[in-house]
Parts: sequence; C-alpha cells; structure tokens
Amino acid sequence: MKGLLIKDFKYIIKHHLGFLFVAALFFCMAVFSNGSMYFSYYSVAMISLMPVFTMAYDEAYKWSWYEAILPVKKHLIVLEKYILVFIAAIPAIIIEALIFNFYRKMSLENITNLAYMMLFVSLVSPAVVLPLNFRFGYLKGKIVNIIVMAIMAGLITTININTNTAELAADGNFAVQQNAFIFAILGVVIISISAALSIILYKKREF
Repeated sequence: MKGLLIKDFKYIIKHHLGFLFVAALFFCMAVFSNGSMYFSYYSVAMISLMPVFTMAYDEAYKWSWYEAILPVKKHLIVLEKYILVFIAAIPAIIIEALIFNFYRKMSLENITNLAYMMLFVSLVSPAVVLPLNFRFGYLKGKIVNIIVMAIMAGLITTININTNTAELAADGNFAVQQNAFIFAILGVVIISISAALSIILYKKREF
C-alpha cells in the first residue's frame, strides 16, 4: 500500500501541480468573493478527483503489466485510490476552513458545517467516477468523467444557492446547511459503497 501511494504522489508532483494551482486559485476567488461559496466547494471537488487522474498515467505507463507480476492484491490497488481521495481532500478542507475562519471570522458552527458540506462535495465525484474507471479504464471512462464533473458543477451550484444569502455574505457570514453533518455522513456512506463496488468490478476486469 505504501508503495502504491508513493507511486501516485510522484504522478501528482510530476503532472498535477498546475492542477493544484488552479484549485488554489478557485479557493482564493471564494475567499475574496462576498456573494458565493461556489468556488470553495469546487476547489475541494477538483482536488478530490486527483486520484482519478492518476489512473490515466497508470494506463499510459502500462501499470497493469507490472501489477501482474507484483505481490499486490487487487483490492489493495482499489483501496489505495480511495485512501488517496481522503489524503487529498481532508487537508484541503481543513486548510480552507481555517482560512475562512481567520479571514471572515465565521462562527464555529458555520465553519464546522461548511467543512461537512465540503467533505460531501469532495467525496461524491470520485465515488461515482472510480468504479467506472476501474471497470473500463480511464480512457474509456473519460466521457463519463466529463459528464460527472458537469453534474457536480450543477450540484455545487444548487448547494451554494440553498446555503448562502447575499445579506449574510456581505457581513462575511454564510448560512451553511444546518443538517450538514448528515450530508457528510451520506458522503462517507456513498464512497464506502463505491469502494466495495470498485473492488468487485476490478476483479472482473480483463486486461
């Protein structure tokens, strides 16, 4: 598992630093925007999709050939990607929440609920995309990835509209979803089901 994580971290450092820069830029737009949290939600959603993008390089570098001769079980290969989702998303959520707390002086309740909603948003996209990529491969699932990202943008827009008001935003506060904890739990349940499904699909996949 450690070796798999190191492999993907090398992919990210080599190929995705620009992607992280774009996500950070979106977050900066959220910090300095008085009327919307859209870019904050979208930035963590982008970061959580990095494990999906590492699968493209697995295919490009013929990782499946090495996998066949290494003593690595398929369920560990699947779980590593899901662990990487949490490794990418959790620090980003904590950092963003702390910056909002410092910059906007939001209440502890709002900061906590905001973190819950960001966790939900960051888990849903990879939960949908990863099983498809494990079954068909990244290149074949590329169109689905684009569709999911478009749907995610719509979902984030809906969440943003339902949780913010212009009056509160003007004062640096946001009416974050009151039952946000339920959304966070739902996100964890969804990605857990997704991981179990990915293991089943990957074991059936023929290379």
